[in-house]
Amino acid sequence: MGALTGLHVLNTRPAGQGESLEAALRVAGATVSPLPLIDIVPVPLAAADERVLLDLDRFDGVFFVSANAARRGLDAVAGCWPQWPYRLPVYAVGRGTAAVLEEAGLPVTIPERADSEGLLALPALQDVAGLRFLVFRGQGGRELLRDTLQARGAAVTVIELYRRELPPNAAQQWHALAATDIHVVILTSPDALRHWQQVAGPDARRLHWLVGSPRMEAAAREAGARVTL
Repeated sequence: MGALTGLHVLNTRPAGQGESLEAALRVAGATVSPLPLIDIVPVPLAAADERVLLDLDRFDGVFFVSANAARRGLDAVAGCWPQWPYRLPVYAVGRGTAAVLEEAGLPVTIPERADSEGLLALPALQDVAGLRFLVFRGQGGRELLRDTLQARGAAVTVIELYRRELPPNAAQQWHALAATDIHVVILTSPDALRHWQQVAGPDARRLHWLVGSPRMEAAAREAGARVTL
């Protein structure tokens, strides 16, 4: 018997990105139902973005704020550079993002706390006046990282590589699952949390929410949910 035997979990990771989590939960004994709440839609690089990438070696550090940003950012860089510029520091928001970059052979700095606040607490990012940084992210990402680095005197360029959309069949999928005895919903991004409330409506708070960051925990508590970080 696994530690999670008898627990029914709703896995909301994007299609094609939730399989390892689902497998681990099943090994632990849980029943898992997939309900992707995010579609990752690529955004083509603008000409200005391509010019930025050609000058990649002039930056003092590059930030990847999600695993999707890492995958698409590496692809974008590969179109301009045969290999990563020598000694260009790489920062990842958390372990999942870092794993994508490390698989590509890059040394990565990650914070203890897996969010922008954690990155901004790193000793190397305190005295950054006059430095130049590049941030890879999705559309509509938080501005805290850029705004704080700029307030500390750095120049920050952002390239947005994708947008996050609610899958068109998500509501229909949830209605097919709603009558089953599901106990926990896993929400790994703020967009997934918002989409969950949109799709499930009054049923959203019936499940226990397992979230991925302190900021999401605060949002879940504000929504009146039972939540675990």
